[in-house]
Amino acid sequence: MLGLQKQSLWLVAALSCGCGSTSSPAVPGASSGAAAGLGSTGTGGAGSGAGGTGATSGAPPSSGGANTGGANTGGANTGGANTGGSSNGGVGSGNAGAAGTQSTAGASGEGGLQPFKGVANSPCAARGALNVSWYYNWTQKESDPCSDGTGGAFVPMIWGHAGAEQTASSIQSSLSGFVSKGYRFVLGFNEPDNATQANIPVATAVSLLPAFDNPGIAVGTPATSANAAGQTWFKDYMSQVAANSSLRNDFIAIHWYGWNAGSCDAKAAQLESYIKYAEGFSGNRPIWLTEWGCLNQSAPDSATVVAFFKGALAVFAKHARLARYAWYPWSTNLALNNADGSLTDLGKAYAAAPPTR
Repeated sequence: MLGLQKQSLWLVAALSCGCGSTSSPAVPGASSGAAAGLGSTGTGGAGSGAGGTGATSGAPPSSGGANTGGANTGGANTGGANTGGSSNGGVGSGNAGAAGTQSTAGASGEGGLQPFKGVANSPCAARGALNVSWYYNWTQKESDPCSDGTGGAFVPMIWGHAGAEQTASSIQSSLSGFVSKGYRFVLGFNEPDNATQANIPVATAVSLLPAFDNPGIAVGTPATSANAAGQTWFKDYMSQVAANSSLRNDFIAIHWYGWNAGSCDAKAAQLESYIKYAEGFSGNRPIWLTEWGCLNQSAPDSATVVAFFKGALAVFAKHARLARYAWYPWSTNLALNNADGSLTDLGKAYAAAPPTR
């Protein structure tokens, strides 16, 4: 959900976040566990956020031209391609050597704690207060790095703007720049199924995927809306990736928003169903939940959202492949920080959640 001004979020939420205008996102039933075998290298996902100004989390930046830069750190996955999943969701076997030094929470390789909790487009002070380990801002360039090195690791995104971000040579150049800066992960196209977002046909996205194939960086899938149209787009895309062993995506990026009354329940049941849907794709990739929250009737009050968030943490604990998450705080009852920078009740619960796992 990018390119939206804060005051217009509710007008376009149904289009940009994968929520139906009068019904909740299509949520598939529980899928079977992911089968191994998709040509994918061993790495972790990407996520992150930067940007925003002031004490509180800023609204997403407007969708303009592509920036360059970005930053990110993560764990390490040695030895190139993996041949199975770790207890936290390693990826399937694939192109030996590709992204051979990448990893993240959820990918096989290194032991120890990995970045887990993140946030989107929040300034340094807010990120510090929220105790996040990573962030992103829908662009290629970090906009508010913390001078003392705190505030989490930045992950750039190739959003999919017309022009440079839909040109193979420009994408290759951007990824080379990310690698030279030490950035370890990159997020892919933002809601390419959505006419108000990247709006990229599956065939175009697949044709551009080889441009992302830099061995020094882990590459995320495009993240679609969670509605039926978004799921159709993503299934087609993943099918084409699975059919071509020369293509790689190292982790799956997803968006999910509650919409109808009860869809953000205290057990986070509909969110869990969507995570299971993502787990059903072959390749055993780590999964990054890079946008999520409760919109419309699903967020009647802050207590409901806090209970949902705590329920979601319990869901995450059951799904080892859920490698990272980043909350979307720009809507009623979703804010993590007050105007003075202090934490809301939700922000306090968010700050208390483990930043790594």
